[in-house]
Amino acid sequence: MSSHVKPPKTRLRAGRERAVSPRWRKVLRDLTSHKVRTLLVVLSIAVGVFAVAVVMGGRGVLVREFDVDYAASVPASARFETAGFDTTLAQAVARRDDVRAAEGRRRVTVRYTKGGADEGSTAGWSTMGIWALPEFERSGVLKIVREHTSSWPPNPGEVVLEKSALQTGEFSVGDTLTVETPSGSRTALRVVGFAHDINAIPAQFLGSETGFVSMKTLPLLGEPVELNHLSIVLDPALSRASASRIAADVRDTDLAHAGVRVYATDVPKPGSHFLGDIFKALALLLLAMGVMALLLSGFLVVTTMQALMSQQVRQVGIMKSVGGRRSQVAWMYLVLVTSYGVAGSVLGVATGLYAGQKLIVYAADVMNFRVTDFTPPAWVLVLDVAVGVLVPLLAAAVPVHRGTTLPVVRALNAANVVPSFGHGVVDRALGLVRGLPRPVALSLRNTFLRKGRLALTLTTLILASMVVMAVLSVRESTIRTAGDMGSWWRYDAQVFMARPLPRADLEREAARVRGVEYVESWVEAPATFDRLDGSQDLRVLGVPADSRIIAPDLVAGRWIGEAEERGVVVNTDVLKDAPHLGVGDTVVLDIRGTEQRWKIVGVSTGQLMGPTVFIDRERLDAAMSAGGTVSRLLVKTDDSTPHAQTRTATELERRLDDAGLAVSGSLTQSDQKTRLADQLGILVTFLAIMAGLLAAVGIIGLTGTMSINVLESTREIGVMRSIGASHGAIFGIYITEAVVIAAMAWAIGAVFSYPFSIWLTGALGEAMSIPLSYVFSWTGVAGWLGAVVIIAVLASLLPSWRASQVSIRDAIAYE
Repeated sequence: MSSHVKPPKTRLRAGRERAVSPRWRKVLRDLTSHKVRTLLVVLSIAVGVFAVAVVMGGRGVLVREFDVDYAASVPASARFETAGFDTTLAQAVARRDDVRAAEGRRRVTVRYTKGGADEGSTAGWSTMGIWALPEFERSGVLKIVREHTSSWPPNPGEVVLEKSALQTGEFSVGDTLTVETPSGSRTALRVVGFAHDINAIPAQFLGSETGFVSMKTLPLLGEPVELNHLSIVLDPALSRASASRIAADVRDTDLAHAGVRVYATDVPKPGSHFLGDIFKALALLLLAMGVMALLLSGFLVVTTMQALMSQQVRQVGIMKSVGGRRSQVAWMYLVLVTSYGVAGSVLGVATGLYAGQKLIVYAADVMNFRVTDFTPPAWVLVLDVAVGVLVPLLAAAVPVHRGTTLPVVRALNAANVVPSFGHGVVDRALGLVRGLPRPVALSLRNTFLRKGRLALTLTTLILASMVVMAVLSVRESTIRTAGDMGSWWRYDAQVFMARPLPRADLEREAARVRGVEYVESWVEAPATFDRLDGSQDLRVLGVPADSRIIAPDLVAGRWIGEAEERGVVVNTDVLKDAPHLGVGDTVVLDIRGTEQRWKIVGVSTGQLMGPTVFIDRERLDAAMSAGGTVSRLLVKTDDSTPHAQTRTATELERRLDDAGLAVSGSLTQSDQKTRLADQLGILVTFLAIMAGLLAAVGIIGLTGTMSINVLESTREIGVMRSIGASHGAIFGIYITEAVVIAAMAWAIGAVFSYPFSIWLTGALGEAMSIPLSYVFSWTGVAGWLGAVVIIAVLASLLPSWRASQVSIRDAIAYE
């Protein structure tokens, strides 16, 4: 075979190229020959699509699945805490025309410890709320979903734990729990699995776990086989006021006629979950971060596409000079941009859906709800396509139009014209700076040479920096808020009674515990009061008027006084659903079936306690006919370290147990502060995830800008190399340029982060109905400066290294 004959593969490739028109061959070569540029553009688009897919897609799935899971559980329209009754009463209530379903359960609060416990030992005890259910499979109210269980329903002596127990402890199927009931009897229960109950307060919020047993287990616990909670389901279209009227009629007719005493009645807002405020705050966070991600991704794509098109001006002129029509050239570039967009969208959506699923799983575990469908809403996919395809097309439209309408002569000379420097105000101001090393001066000049691109890059980094520093301020604010809440309480350890016990006996025994300096006891009871739109379930705390344990943060009025007749202080959670009430108003409280009128003399902050009313202990004792019994014991000691508090709580429980005084659990001041910080910290965790995502978008933007700047400065690099510039000098020029851009973004972002952090802190506090103590984090601002400098160096390492490695021959020949 002669040497001039092409091999078969070469002939085949040449034939394929001839079958494609020249302009489409250019598109293919632009995509395949300039691999670094193609990768840079695709990654820039993919990062924007990824951010939108994770944030907006995650929010859409979370909101949808939360609503679906909550509705599927058949939430109660009203709940009654009562004396004992049997299942026939629940069946009778269910037959009412205005009631769709009714179901009774029994709740027992117990102490438990893993494994066997020696008689009289209290070390390692924790608190658990156990629900005994008559029906597991056919439950029509507050449905429980079986997840991982070896037997369902549980057999006598078995317990199924609500799965949020895994948030606070290590539990496995087959574990043995020794439980102690309020009566003091102990028995062993075997864990046979886990179930999901969206209506159960997550263990990390409540500080105790929830378990489910059959009615046949109650005798083993020393409890009567009867029910003490009734839940009813009404027409969901009813207003809260209408539902309250029906609940009142059920209480006053069905329950009263059956001789069942009602201790508390709760009519929640229809369709409102008890964690609705926190979930609303979470949805607000995701929405705000989603908008920020959308803006950042848009700026990132626009910056990349404008830089890409500015490099192609001379090629446009060449194509027009050989007869290329304007429409042909425009379509060629629009197809090129569309190719970039499709590739970036595929990559961004694929990775975004995967990361979004991880975010959804984490959020669902924290908020304790099930996700059965991870498919994002259709509008999120449309938005992803818009960000990945339409935004690049719009960004390229102007430079494509400008390039295709530019006269051939100007287009041919455009590539050889470096943007002018020295005519603007900023340029002249930089010219006044003297004494800088030449590499630094050149870096400053390069930074402000392409001001349009600089503006877009800065905008991306400023937004990212603003969000990061604002999140750090929100974190400091939540820590301060937890500390402020903790300053309410001046105890070291408190113990909860399994049932009301004589105050004198408890205080006498507590005073004998080593290190105890002060003892105080409180009365606690459930209650309800009637609002304009129905009734509200709340908690009443009877505290001494001269208490040395509590120092409330009052937002209005004053604290209760000893000689005061029926004066109460309510917290802001009470007024959240009753905004018409205030200091001086009178409320009717139903405390354990007895209605009495009380006057509001003060309003305190919420403290994540739920609706709570504070009453003088002696007044509440008389109103309840408690006979000097209390349900909570609080002590101050001579050592307030966390370890000493834990030791005191353990010794208190042991001494009271030895004295025959039944205890249901304990809590230290240190643990309470930690619990408050953890509850507030959940939102900060989501904020940190979102801030990290936005910071990543900004980093990719800076890397892209530096890479494009290096490509456009290739000839300039060759000139510097030809006159003796070293590899290190060129490397330093572009590192310095990146650091200057990052430092500018940090400075401007720090200014904007202050008002943004105020808004974000206030929005979170309002969504959670907790006024957060605002703190601007100067430490966060300083820390982000160090971080952003390091990020700038890392982001420019590869572009700077490529710049330093360009040979003189390649640089001069670069087109």
